[in-house]
Amino acid sequence: MTQQYDAAIEEVTRILVDALFAVEREAMHRPLELDAPLREVLRRVGLGVMQRVLESLSAEVTARAEAADEELVIQRRSILPMSTLFGPVEVESPYLWRKGRSARPVESELGLGRHQRSVAVERALTDFGAEESFGQAVVRFEEHYGWTIGRTSALKLVERRAREAEQYVADRLAKTATAFEEPIGVRPGADTLLTELDGCEIRTGQLVPAETVEKTPVRQQPKRKRIEEWRDVRVGLVRRLDEVERTYVAKMDAYPAVVGQLFQAAVGRGLSSRTTTVAVADGGNGLREELAAQLPNLRFIYDRPHLKQHLYEGAEAVGLKDATRHRWVDSKMELLEKGRSDTVLAELDAHRGRGKKRLQTLRRHLARFADAVHYEAYRQAGYPTGSGEIESAHRYIPQKRLKLPGASWKPSTINPMLALRVVRANGWWNDFWQSQRDQVAT
Repeated sequence: MTQQYDAAIEEVTRILVDALFAVEREAMHRPLELDAPLREVLRRVGLGVMQRVLESLSAEVTARAEAADEELVIQRRSILPMSTLFGPVEVESPYLWRKGRSARPVESELGLGRHQRSVAVERALTDFGAEESFGQAVVRFEEHYGWTIGRTSALKLVERRAREAEQYVADRLAKTATAFEEPIGVRPGADTLLTELDGCEIRTGQLVPAETVEKTPVRQQPKRKRIEEWRDVRVGLVRRLDEVERTYVAKMDAYPAVVGQLFQAAVGRGLSSRTTTVAVADGGNGLREELAAQLPNLRFIYDRPHLKQHLYEGAEAVGLKDATRHRWVDSKMELLEKGRSDTVLAELDAHRGRGKKRLQTLRRHLARFADAVHYEAYRQAGYPTGSGEIESAHRYIPQKRLKLPGASWKPSTINPMLALRVVRANGWWNDFWQSQRDQVAT
């Protein structure tokens, strides 16, 4: 494609070089500063090209419509404002009419409408809006492309694309999961997969009717109040044990839905009925059980840092401090490392005096995971004992964008925005935009 433009590019380049020497002569002793004015020139060139192209296309489809029906007469000429990556343009959209028939060829044949944005504009704004606040996204857009767009427009655009991303992720994972049904002889799958899943809280806010008959002073609408609450967002990952590339899932939903997506992602990484699935996670109620229900041949490992934190809380309840507290925790961890959870359970059960209630709670908790804390054996098998990978993923998938200082989200927008972040983290960005283009084409 580039070769087809070579001659034009060569001619434009010659003209612009001559213009730069004529206009920026005083700046020639600072040649590394010339790209700034040249960038604006090239933006204006691009804007002019887009304007001329749209004008030509408008005239072409209008003439074709008139030729197809000679009785059609132009009744009026509407102007359609649109946005391109180089800036705003306007295209004429004639309305043709005769008795019994009318036509708007610019809209019907070219698919153009009022206040449309090019795919490149939407992609750039979505890119910025998926990474930063909507206010900062429009600032970044202006810095990169030389013109501005309103924050509210950017917000609506990104949220619309985020809903499309949510559907894209669901469809892609569902399609991937069908491979699990293939026979072992055809698709043996990976020997071992690692999965991790953890949660964090995102602040949500909703406007609800206020308990008052008062109305707003300007529009005289019923007053509303804002209700804020923190909601659990869960992020999971899956990878082959001998690889570093991961597939992520993220949703504000209950364990069955999130683990369901994790299963689908695991199939994409080679999960089959013969695969050993190593899952490292904390002791969230129902998490281990849901993982075992959906992932075959589960080897559950209780996250070591979480367990150690529980032991420290137990030592604190007993009243231990400083070095004594550390020694108490270390002694318990040493036994657990070697798989001697029964000894630790007996010691906790035998405790009397201060902190007894807390240690009994700890004992019950540990008893649920007594078979999932043999960390020495896990290391020898090459398994991780902590969920540091997924905790890191929380920082750059949900928290970097959705946990900005002072930010709160409508609950309905969280999963779409998470989907955008997942598309980016999984390296699916180009494929997502190609899928949107394919849908428009069909």
